[in-house]
Amino acid sequence: MKRVFSVLLAALLLAGCGSAPAASAPTSAAATAETAAAETPAGNGKPLRRLQHGDEKQYYTRETIGDGDSMNLYHVVDLQTGEDTIPCDVDGCTHDSESCPAVNTEIPAYLPLVLNDTTLVVISVQTDFSQIGSAESSPDGSVPLSYHSKILLMDRNCQNRRVLTEADGINLFWNADQIYTDDDFLYCSGSENNVYNVYRISLSDGSITNLTEHFQGSQFMMGVIGRYYVLQQEDLTYPDPSTDVATDGWPETTGTKSHVLLNVDTGETRVLKSYSSDERNLDLLDACVVDGQYYTIDRVAGTISTVDPDTGEEHLISDQIPTAEPNDHSADYLIEANLHGWLVFYNQPFLVNVETGEVRQRIDLPENLWNGYGHQPYIFLQLKDRLLVDCRYEPYTRTDIGEDGSPFTTQTEQMYLGLISIDDFLNGIPNYTEVCKGPY
Repeated sequence: MKRVFSVLLAALLLAGCGSAPAASAPTSAAATAETAAAETPAGNGKPLRRLQHGDEKQYYTRETIGDGDSMNLYHVVDLQTGEDTIPCDVDGCTHDSESCPAVNTEIPAYLPLVLNDTTLVVISVQTDFSQIGSAESSPDGSVPLSYHSKILLMDRNCQNRRVLTEADGINLFWNADQIYTDDDFLYCSGSENNVYNVYRISLSDGSITNLTEHFQGSQFMMGVIGRYYVLQQEDLTYPDPSTDVATDGWPETTGTKSHVLLNVDTGETRVLKSYSSDERNLDLLDACVVDGQYYTIDRVAGTISTVDPDTGEEHLISDQIPTAEPNDHSADYLIEANLHGWLVFYNQPFLVNVETGEVRQRIDLPENLWNGYGHQPYIFLQLKDRLLVDCRYEPYTRTDIGEDGSPFTTQTEQMYLGLISIDDFLNGIPNYTEVCKGPY
């Protein structure tokens, strides 16, 4: 059930949420999405680091306000005192209009991401749905939509907002958990003309470079290792969707899946690991990148290994992880986090120590119930020795405004976030310090 919750949570974070030049003019995707080969910066050599919605000091969230949830009202949560404040210094402000410095009308948008000690990043994307029903669909049945992305920078108090860049035709709403920086550039995934890409965005002038424009075929980004993106590329033939699984068994996808290293400075690529349907069931492939390390799991053999990005050598961590049946498509061995050397899985009841190979039972925390679904606490923010997680839910009645302007109510649950030490999280001890409501 946690996987269901995670997908729904991602939708919740996107729905109305989540020295640069002053307002740069919108530019076309053709002009801004240059190839990496055409203009390649030297790079500063720093490993890419993932941006989060907070740091040791503060966590940033928002609530949607206005007719049709047309505005964001930012909240700043002090993770030392637990104080939840609205970053507004206007006396008597009611925080319900554009005149409030804590209100932003760039909707929808990701929650603010912490760039450094002084600056936040906000990515917003406007989508034009007018082509639906009028434009001819592509062979896969999809209709091309029109996108306009904007990247804002602002101070840590959510004020002094300025436009870093705008891009017509590029959709930067792809994965809020996979946005990186080296302090000179932002790196994120997105799409253009229904094609998945990885973009490099200059923090000095807002210029956008498409790092994967020369790629062919299906791909998506798995994470980063140093200054390399790890991309999955596929050359697959999918089974007949009309197959009767109950009678004929689960049909297998055939072809190859390759995990490729993309150098963000040169655009050069090389294969890290390749998998063929001649060797294994590709539909049951478990591989992921966590904190700069690539892991591959054989759920049938019960092994978990790393792969050296320089040599391609595979190093066994353990051959003692619980196994799954060869055709068990319900099993999920994706890793959620590396916490003090222990790998935590989204939907598996065990932990793996990356140094010793020890496998032990995970001690669950009290289960959270959200709209009827039970799940273990979800990690919103990973800090040095603490985690910010959803610690409880409380039923409440939410009032929204329908398209006709009439109010209507929905019965749901309000999420509350709390801090917990990593040691307590790993040992199932619910010693929370509640700090704020979750995304509103």
